Formats: sequence, C-alpha cells, structure tokens
Amino acid sequence: MVKILIVDDEENIRKVLRQLLVRNGFKDILEAADGADALEKINDNEIDLVISDINMPKMNGTDLYEKAKGLGPVFIILTAFGSIETAVTMVKSGVYDFISKPFDEAELVNTVKKAVSERCSFDMEVEYSGGIEKIFFESRHPEIEKINSVIDRVSATGGPVLITGETGTGKGLLAGIIHEKSGRQGAFIKVNCAAIPETLMESELFGYRKGAFTGAASDKPGKFELASGGTIFLDEIGELPNELQAKLLAALQDKEINRLGDTKPVKTDARVIAATNINIKDAIEKKQFREDLYYRLNVVEFNVPPLRERREDVGQFINFFNKKYSEEYGIAQKKFTQEAVEFISECRFTGNIRELENVIQKLLIMEKDSEVTKDIASRYLIKAECKSDNSLMFRAGKDKKTEAEVSLIRQALEKTGGNRTKAAEILGVSRRTLLYRIKEYGVV
Repeated sequence: MVKILIVDDEENIRKVLRQLLVRNGFKDILEAADGADALEKINDNEIDLVISDINMPKMNGTDLYEKAKGLGPVFIILTAFGSIETAVTMVKSGVYDFISKPFDEAELVNTVKKAVSERCSFDMEVEYSGGIEKIFFESRHPEIEKINSVIDRVSATGGPVLITGETGTGKGLLAGIIHEKSGRQGAFIKVNCAAIPETLMESELFGYRKGAFTGAASDKPGKFELASGGTIFLDEIGELPNELQAKLLAALQDKEINRLGDTKPVKTDARVIAATNINIKDAIEKKQFREDLYYRLNVVEFNVPPLRERREDVGQFINFFNKKYSEEYGIAQKKFTQEAVEFISECRFTGNIRELENVIQKLLIMEKDSEVTKDIASRYLIKAECKSDNSLMFRAGKDKKTEAEVSLIRQALEKTGGNRTKAAEILGVSRRTLLYRIKEYGVV
C-alpha cells in the first residue's frame, strides 16, 4: 500500500487533502504541520510520496526536500502564486511536480496517481545504478556490447536518442544512464505518453498560460521547460497522437515551444530521449507515426534485447533481486539450486526483467522453504512460458486444474487475509483471472 505524507502548516488544508486522497483510494496517510515534523516522520516510516507546502515554520518545503530527497520519497509541491518560481526550480532539481494553490482537486488527484504509477520505474532506475546497471552492461549479447561501446560518446552529445525494445527490458534504465553520463545539470524528466489522456498531453508537455482554458488559474510550465538544461524522457513515444507528433517535431527542430494560450515562444535546451515497444517502421507504414519525426529522433538508435536472448544473465538478476528484496522485507535470502536457476533461465518472460523481478519478489514473500528447487520455482512462474509441462501458467485456453495452482492461490489468499485484489497483485494476474480460477477450482 502506498504511504503518503501531507505536510502543511494549515490544518484545514491537511484535512481537505486527506479526505480527497481517501475518496480516491489512498488509505495510508500521515500528516505533519511543518518540515521538521515531516522529516522525523520520513526517517521513522517508509514514505512513498510527500505532498508538501513550501512556506512553513521551522523548516520550509525547500529545505525539507533537500534533506529528504536521499531517503526515497517522491515529492509533489504545493505552492502559492508568489513561490511558483521556487517550485519550478525544485522540479528541475528532482521534485516530481508542483500544484498551485488554490488547487484543482482533479488536477491534484491526477498528479498523485501519475506519481504513484511511475514510482516503480523511478525506483528501478535508482536501484539499478548500484547493481543491475553492472549486470546490464556486462552482458555479452551483441546489442548490449554495441551500446556499451558507444554510450559514453553518445551521452556526451546533446543529440536525440531512440530506444526500442519490449516492455520491461530496461529502456528507462538506459535513458537514465545516458542522462547521468551526459553531465547535464538539469533534471531528468520522465513522461509516459501512454499514461496521459490525449486531452491533457499538450498542456503536460508544453505548459499553459493563465486563462488558456477553464481551470487554468495560473501559468504553468510544461515538462519541456522543466527539463531545460537536462533530459526529457518520452516513454512509449509510439502512443503520442499525430497532432502532437507535429508539435514535437517543431520543438526538436526549433528548440523552442509554445505554451497553450501564448503566442510568445519559449526557448528550451532539453535533450530528448524517446522509447517505444512498438515497431515504429510498421507504424509509419500505417500512417500512425510521422516518418520525419522518426528520423529526427533516431539520430542514435539503441535496441535493448529481451531477457530470453540473455539467458546467461538470468542468474545474476536472480541474485540481485533475491538480495534486494530480502533486505527490503527483512527476511532471509533464498538459496536457489543450480537446477532451479537453469529452469528459470529457460523460461520465456514476456514481461522481461520486470516480470522476473516480480517472480523473485513473490517467491521470497510466499515460500516457506529456504531452498528453491526447480519444482518450487515452477509454482511461481505463473505467466512465463517455460520448457516444462510442470510449470504453472495462467494462460488463455489452459484450464487444467493443478494442485500447484490451487496451493499458490490459497497461499496468496492466506497472506492477504482473503483480500482477492491484493492476492491477484501478489500472483501477478488480474483480479478477474483470479476470481475465475477460484470459481473453477472451488477454492475456499
């Protein structure tokens, strides 16, 4: 469950924010009346997201962020009109976003949901730098070797980069590494083009002027402005609507953008890195992606290979996630037999590294035995296609009842106190799929 900390010296604002978040499904919420109190709570709790005012007694929001940014939470800043410039500076230094007071409830909820939904990939990028980055680049796969041979030279330039590859292969990781190696002083701003409604995309990317549309109560810079001097990472670029593709092309060519409702262009020095899991050339043929934008973006193109082509790396990934989550959850690491590692390595993970991470995390939480054998591992490979008839799979058309599936479902339900939604999350399947299996197998 996401844990949120609300920081504001006005009790009524804290109350309104709490009620708003609770109505939208967020239940684990703490409050603090100033930055000093907030810092104590961050040190004493695993806070995922902080929503903080800037102007507060004892310790303001700026100082709070500087002291807490190394402790893990994502920050959203609340700001009055007079401190918008400060908020923009904070976003450029790593704050997720800011919301102007008086805030629009829909905008705030949407921003919180986006921050939460992007947190996993954000955390992954942070964690990778200490371990998975090494695994990533030590691979002997030709595509990885190709990337490794030129990444320093590519990073040092400000030119656009296009990263292709399946979901979960580490495209966001690679984008973050390029930014870090570039030496650019500005922020690394991530935009998931598939997660933002089409009606909001333009204002999200380019910002808007006060009065540009209903609800635009003040000026707000877009992601391109916030990334000036740094890097803007456009994930799932293939989902960008055609109209905005043209505006993005203009921004790349002219190095300037226009806020909604404004005729005066704004210069931007944001380096663009784009990523996609679709076949861009097929999309071009189908008139779903502009050919001129493609050639503008792929000055350098990297393809990240899927995990099934990197089987020799799977053992290292297992060790990394085993150590990471044992420390995070305060439980003992599992010992994987060589047979288990070889079996897992032969599985076709459609979700790639992200799916493997989910499997190891789930296994650590659910499995009582300290040693993981091939048979035990097979029970947790729910979606992966493995070279074994004994592997556990929730696949369309496969309706054979197995004791392993029933056992795993029962373990998940027991672990979550019967909460089927949480059990589905642990199992890595949809709630609908889990309910179908429960009914089919008569699980009680």
